[in-house]
Amino acid sequence: MSHTTTIDAVEIKDLNALRAAINELKSNGVECDLLENAVPRAYYSNQQGMNTPADLVLKLHDSRYDVGLYKQDNGAYQPRCDLWGGDIARNLGVQEKGVDTAQNALGKLFNTYSIHAVTRKAVQQGYRVQRVAKENGAVQLRIAV
Repeated sequence: MSHTTTIDAVEIKDLNALRAAINELKSNGVECDLLENAVPRAYYSNQQGMNTPADLVLKLHDSRYDVGLYKQDNGAYQPRCDLWGGDIARNLGVQEKGVDTAQNALGKLFNTYSIHAVTRKAVQQGYRVQRVAKENGAVQLRIAV
């Protein structure tokens, strides 16, 4: 029996944006580090889909489990993790009323990565980006020439 969850909701391709997102998560209290070529922790030591070294591992210090990021043929990194027990969701999850999905369990990572990836791409194309925090916790990006 496998506890492994594979999430394809967000394509992680920009490693600089990923590193920036992880630094932001750390500054917001998520105890984590990005490791290279490591086996992510999971419920079973030989857990299917996670029993080989991942290209990158988001090591969560306040969790029994980690998020492995496995590079795919298209260059994107596919997150795989063990969501059993809610450890990862407690560290990286976002609450959406009435919705409990694997994507929400890694919501803080995906949201923060997306903000940094879009910002980096817009700046590379010559745009200015202003990040505005909303009262409800949402982030709005204002992009201008």
